[in-house]
Amino acid sequence: MLRAPRPWLARGLALALAGLALLPLVSLAVSWAEYLRDVGLPLTETTALGFDGVRWEDANGRVVAQYVLPNAAGDRAGVFEGDVLTAIDFLEVRTADEARRQSERATGTVLTYGLERGGAMRTADIRVERYPTFLYPLSTALWVTTGWAFGVVLLLHLLAYLTVAPLAPRSRRALRSKHLIGAALLWVGVQAMRWLWVTVFGPPPAVPTPGRAVFDAMTLVAIAGWLAYPALLLDQSLRTRSGMIGLGRARGLLAIPAIVLGAGVLTATLAGHAGPLPPDAFAVPILFYVCVYVAAATGFVVLDARRGSDEPGQRWSRVGSALVCLAAVVGAVIVLTRLGPGPREAEIVTAWFVLAFQLFSLLPVALVSFSTLRYGPFDALLMKSVATISLLTLSFGVIVLGSAFLDLVLPGGSHPLALGMLVVILILLAERATPALRTAIERTLQTQRQRARRRLDRFGDQIGAFLDVDALAHGAAEALGDALSVRSAVVFLLAARGTPDERWVEARFQPEPPSFTQAELGRVWARLREEGRVWSRNEELNEADLPAGISTHLARLGAALAVPVITGRGTPVGLLVLGRKARRLAVYNTEDVAQLRSLAAQLALAIERLRLVDRELALIRQTSEAEMAALRAQINPHFLFNALNTVAALIRDRPDHAEATVEHLAGLFRDVLTASGQALVPLRDELRLVRRYLFVEEARFGDALTVTVETAPEADDVPVPAFAVQTLVENAVKHGIERKRGGGSVTVHARRAADHLTVTVRDTGVGLGPAGATFGVGLSNVRDRLDLLYGDAATLTVDPQDDGVLATLHLPLSP
Repeated sequence: MLRAPRPWLARGLALALAGLALLPLVSLAVSWAEYLRDVGLPLTETTALGFDGVRWEDANGRVVAQYVLPNAAGDRAGVFEGDVLTAIDFLEVRTADEARRQSERATGTVLTYGLERGGAMRTADIRVERYPTFLYPLSTALWVTTGWAFGVVLLLHLLAYLTVAPLAPRSRRALRSKHLIGAALLWVGVQAMRWLWVTVFGPPPAVPTPGRAVFDAMTLVAIAGWLAYPALLLDQSLRTRSGMIGLGRARGLLAIPAIVLGAGVLTATLAGHAGPLPPDAFAVPILFYVCVYVAAATGFVVLDARRGSDEPGQRWSRVGSALVCLAAVVGAVIVLTRLGPGPREAEIVTAWFVLAFQLFSLLPVALVSFSTLRYGPFDALLMKSVATISLLTLSFGVIVLGSAFLDLVLPGGSHPLALGMLVVILILLAERATPALRTAIERTLQTQRQRARRRLDRFGDQIGAFLDVDALAHGAAEALGDALSVRSAVVFLLAARGTPDERWVEARFQPEPPSFTQAELGRVWARLREEGRVWSRNEELNEADLPAGISTHLARLGAALAVPVITGRGTPVGLLVLGRKARRLAVYNTEDVAQLRSLAAQLALAIERLRLVDRELALIRQTSEAEMAALRAQINPHFLFNALNTVAALIRDRPDHAEATVEHLAGLFRDVLTASGQALVPLRDELRLVRRYLFVEEARFGDALTVTVETAPEADDVPVPAFAVQTLVENAVKHGIERKRGGGSVTVHARRAADHLTVTVRDTGVGLGPAGATFGVGLSNVRDRLDLLYGDAATLTVDPQDDGVLATLHLPLSP
């Protein structure tokens, strides 16, 4: 590592770099001073570059219109591509350069163009507009490429900003990346708006108008973003590598070029000129300043000799920075030699170069912010954006093809009624087809993290089948290792909590030394339990405020993440400890943390469920009701998570319905706790539980679920097995309605005869069969409990129907 120079030397280096960045502007100032000295007359303001909206080229000794910008002055005056220019203001024009110079010097005036088209002569009066700085409407290919390029780069920067913004409160590095990406986003976003403005309304007029004021404001904002971006880029590079050359102490001096250029552009835009310079004259100095600062920022990355960093991707960042640094140096040379110290005519090759460099200069955002962006859900946001854009593109294509089809089968002009009917049909089809199409696109473009989420979701569905903490811990360790592709994972769960038999259950996935053992857990558990938040070795993901010694110790043991398992009462009952990911450049991000936090919550619910089971079994051991208590405890935690997600979705748009759903959910669990110690409950209580369960599911499914519950008053007091009818209803919803596209209905009917009670649950779901409802664990448990309570006197039948399943429960009036 290079030794940091003295403070005075650091300031000298900073001033030298700032002076180098201002070299073209200094050259202009020297030329201005020499003019004043030699001529002795003040150099008055220079008019801003004019633009007639046409690119003229020499062809076979004639001046031909190669490109006419739509909605520009030339287009409005009737100039077509291929027109031959013969004269301007009745003076002969021999070359394209002569025509371009005349229009550039005539900003705001009306020029009369003599044109030849198809052998006929005509004239066109064109009011010359101002040239849109940093935009180059010189050919169809260049203009369309500009729009698409800025649109794509804008999307990527917007996704990057949305990715890094949630990380900024926890990480200074993420905060700096947020500012850097924000400056680049400001430049790209406003440039895209300026391109759209010129495309729709044409270049800004030369005379002051509200439209010109808006366009000038957008120009100032865009240039402010582009001036701030290189300074922030260099600042971030120096902050992470300031010990290398010591320039970190003089970072304030490095802002001088941005301040000077910004003041010049602001003055020239508001006053029309800064000294003798119009706003366009600052294009070359700004380009050179960007080249110098991008080269310096990426050059410091290349020169950084530190090898102690354990960040994956460090070598890739250094190689990429070297390539960008070389390109920036070449760009600076081209700016000085090709464009010169002052404004020149915008040639087509030069325009392509400037456009390419504007976009290329933004590449260091990825290089410098790479170590921050990968901790956010950038890939997920990108996939969702691609899926949405694909759907919109498909919809647009269908409408265009539909319109063409209508013109083919219904000739004779426009057909607004038929087109309106086509749009209505497309809307109706889109309502049903869009979810399936979106799912198909996302599965086609799925990422590794999306596959991991589905793997963990499958494990969440199976949690209810675990009947002891040891099996639960081993299943969780296997699911974590398989889903997240980790080098190692350790799951600690507290079994028999609050009893003399309390112990830690430990399960491992591919342990790698140094391993995280129960002894190591004992050293850090007290502080982790007190924190109750996620710990990460990376500051972007870390939420826990652990002492530096404990964090260092966890990292030394190979831990990358530690996620506490916390019950609903806030009591930690376990810990998930994960090592690095197996792939070399792979890291955990906010998506992974959210999935782990969700899994930890499900594990906490499962532990609480198993604890209640163990407690009940201990109270009623050696009795026939012990088996029923264990069976009743198999409640899927996914129902609670789905219900809470439904409430969260309703809070904003339908708060009253969300409140009602919460009340029914609370009542549902209250009824479960009330009936937990009873083998039989009145049918009235059982149906109240069913109604509350179905209300929550109706809120979740919306119009896709229709519910009907009918019962005779004389049947209300008949005792039924606790949770028996609810299990049948849950089976109908989960295996029948949920799997059917478009949903269906569930009807519950109860009637009392002289010596028995009949309860039917009818659904219009997918029916029985390979893809339909099954005799799952829930129905098997109901059969077992009927046999235990009634023997052969009670029956449960499940029969297929034309459009669903009918489950019928026949019970004696007493067990």
